Amino acid sequence: MPGIDHEMSIEFIRNNPMTAVELLRDAAGIQPPPFATAALEALDFTQVAPVEFRADSVVVLRNQKGEARFATIVEAQENYDTGKRYSWPVYVTALRARLKCATALVVICHDAAVGRWSEQPITLGPSGIITPLVIHPGRIPLITDPDRARASPELAVLSTILNAKTSEIEPAALQAMLAGLNTLEAEQAELYLHYVLDKLPDVAQKHMKELMTMNNDLLKRAKDLARPYVTDWIDQGRQEGLAEGEAKAILTVLDARGMEISPETRDRITRCNDLDLLTTWVRRAATVNSADEIFT
Repeated sequence: MPGIDHEMSIEFIRNNPMTAVELLRDAAGIQPPPFATAALEALDFTQVAPVEFRADSVVVLRNQKGEARFATIVEAQENYDTGKRYSWPVYVTALRARLKCATALVVICHDAAVGRWSEQPITLGPSGIITPLVIHPGRIPLITDPDRARASPELAVLSTILNAKTSEIEPAALQAMLAGLNTLEAEQAELYLHYVLDKLPDVAQKHMKELMTMNNDLLKRAKDLARPYVTDWIDQGRQEGLAEGEAKAILTVLDARGMEISPETRDRITRCNDLDLLTTWVRRAATVNSADEIFT
């Protein structure tokens, strides 16, 4: 059963076929020939191959006469699958024979190890090799320019998520991505935003929280979409602030009474987020004979 990363990667292509072209240019370094249209096309490989050979998506670039100039097969690969080493060449050769144009195979992998496996050349025999063009963490430029993100919101979302897996995401990239989401219809933008919020690591989520609570017109629409998250973040921040204040009060009282506070005790106090428990410790701090007695 395909997971969320597989489904969303293909959803980006379905919603905006130009994303496939941008992946070729930005991540794979391939410059397609001049074209007039880029469209998702339902090409049935089963006409020339067994029924099990079905690609995730196909984007075809055509000139003004409607002639195919370049085709891109986009696959999302989540796990190791040796069967793909045999089916991927079928996709490429069948589509090339059908359209009679140059054909590329782009594979999106959210796992770097699976990506490295996927990008290995596939030897057909003594006479040929097919090399997948693989997009995985560390192999896609991070978009930090809001105008660039507006031009390709799907690419901005994908680049943010994949780069977040290998390094700390710059707040500028998150802001650019949100600017890109502002250009989409509400339902689509909300889908992407929820996906991003679910996939970002803790550090990047912290940056996102800060952006969402800023008074910034650039982010207004995205903030509206994320209002349920923002409300939770504000409530969480308020709770954390109160807990931090209580912890400081405990340490201040103990210190004023000349109590020795071990690093372990200090750490336990400052890490506690239970306001009721912290209030109890504050009261005990005024009467205990040692710092550790506040816990008993």
